[in-house]
Amino acid sequence: MRTYDENKPIGWQSEGSMTSTTAGEGPGHGPHFVQAVGRAFAILRCFGADHPALTASAAAKRTGLDRATARRLLLTLADLGYVRYDGQAFRLTAQTLDLGYSYLSGLALPEIAQPHLHDLAHRLNETASLALLDRGDVVNLAVVPGQRHAPPTLAVGARRPAHVTSSGQVLLAALPEDELTRRLDALPDIAGLPKEIEQVRERGWAMAEHDVDDDLRAIAAPVRHRRGRVLAAVTASVHPDRLGHGLVERDYVPELLRTAWSIEADLANLPEG
Repeated sequence: MRTYDENKPIGWQSEGSMTSTTAGEGPGHGPHFVQAVGRAFAILRCFGADHPALTASAAAKRTGLDRATARRLLLTLADLGYVRYDGQAFRLTAQTLDLGYSYLSGLALPEIAQPHLHDLAHRLNETASLALLDRGDVVNLAVVPGQRHAPPTLAVGARRPAHVTSSGQVLLAALPEDELTRRLDALPDIAGLPKEIEQVRERGWAMAEHDVDDDLRAIAAPVRHRRGRVLAAVTASVHPDRLGHGLVERDYVPELLRTAWSIEADLANLPEG
């Protein structure tokens, strides 16, 4: 899940990344923009693993809205079933999952990838997942837990900054050069990242330390459309205490690449479009 600076209100930039403008009032919006809708989604995005329950005052602080507006929005979302109020704080309900599932249900890719992820997780005894690039983040589309409990950051729908993850580096490496340059120029403290992405392009896979949390190393490989366009990245999250770098590359990378190719073969059997 995203983490936010407690002292900065939540808003958007035109690229979809979070910034310190008041919710729903960031740059890049057209004349059609409905501010109330933007503010409602900003309220929903306040919640996370680090903030599962919020008061109206806390939501106001995190969005930059005044408390009365934040409270009205929260109560409206409660009327609609997306949050619940226990008299002290608001919490998300399971109905919020409908938003993500509506998107996922229109994709053939997660369903096709699922059995291959199961096979990979079984062979490696590690968590296998599938992710795509959404602006500056990678978003999990499918996750199959391995032998050990998967952290919340590996849940379906969880987001992580693309440039610090193996799956994100694989997906960034597939971008056209001008778009990649534009994205990297917008990032702070990326020393060595352009060189790493170039290496990912050359070898066809990526590895990142502390990818999901401090206890995991992750490797990722691209999943391509029949015409060669990279659609997503398949990832195996490996516990470093079980395998060192050399063994990961020798034993795990071939299994990961085989899984990516198997998903691609199934995708190739789909009707065009």
